[in-house]
Amino acid sequence: MNYKIIYNEEKLHKFIEWLPDLLPNEQYYVTLLARKKYNSKTGLKADKAQLKRFTSTKDRLLQKIRQLELPLGLYESGNTIISQDNLAIYISPNPRDLHKSSLFLLKEISEKLIKNDHAINPHALALNIIQTTTSRKIFFDLDIDFRIDNHQKAIEKFKSDISDCVNSDCLTFIKTNGGLHCLINVSNIKKEHQKSWYSKILQLTCNEYEVTMNGDNVLPIVGCIQGIDFSPYFLD
Repeated sequence: MNYKIIYNEEKLHKFIEWLPDLLPNEQYYVTLLARKKYNSKTGLKADKAQLKRFTSTKDRLLQKIRQLELPLGLYESGNTIISQDNLAIYISPNPRDLHKSSLFLLKEISEKLIKNDHAINPHALALNIIQTTTSRKIFFDLDIDFRIDNHQKAIEKFKSDISDCVNSDCLTFIKTNGGLHCLINVSNIKKEHQKSWYSKILQLTCNEYEVTMNGDNVLPIVGCIQGIDFSPYFLD
C-alpha cells in the first residue's frame, strides 16, 4: 500500500486549471508536510514536519504530486514513521520568480564560501530562497478560522461580510480542514473598492469567525490530502 496524496483527481485538475498561467521565469512552490494537529497520537513532536518540497510548472504539477505517493512507511520525521493521517500538501498560489531567486542564491552562496562555511547546502538554500521570492502577487490570501461548530453558518456570515468590502467576482473560496481560505484576485478589484478593501477587511471580526491576513500564503491543494479523510474543495 502507498500513501494517498490525491483524493479527487477531477477536483485537482480543476484546481490546476484555476492556477494562473506562468511566465518563463516562474514556477509554483509546493510542500508536503506532516501535521501533528490532524492526529496527535502518531508520535510527531512538532506541529509541522517537512517531508518533501519542490517547484513545478502547471503542466507537470499533477505528475509531481502523484510521485509523492510512496509506499507506506517511507516518510519519516526523526525516528517516527509518518502516518497517512498526518499528511497535508500545500502550494503557494502566487508564482515564484526563478530568475530573481537565482541572483539571490548566487549572493548567498558567495557569502557562505567567503566565510568558509563547510556546512553549505546549495539545494536547501535554493528552495528556501525560491519559497520567499514572489514573482507576482496575483492573490491576496485570507485564512479564516471558525469560532463556532456550525461551519456553514460561519461561511455564510463571512461571505456576507466580505461582500461589503470588495466585489464578489474577484473572490475564490476554498474549504479547508476546519477552516476556509478566501483568495482575492487583486487585479479584478473594481475601482470603487481599490482604496478601501484592505482597511475594511482588517476590521472584520465577529463571533462566528476570525480572519488572518496572510497575503502571500501557502494554500492546501484542492483535491489532495489534508489530514484524516479530508480533501479541500472549491465553494460556490
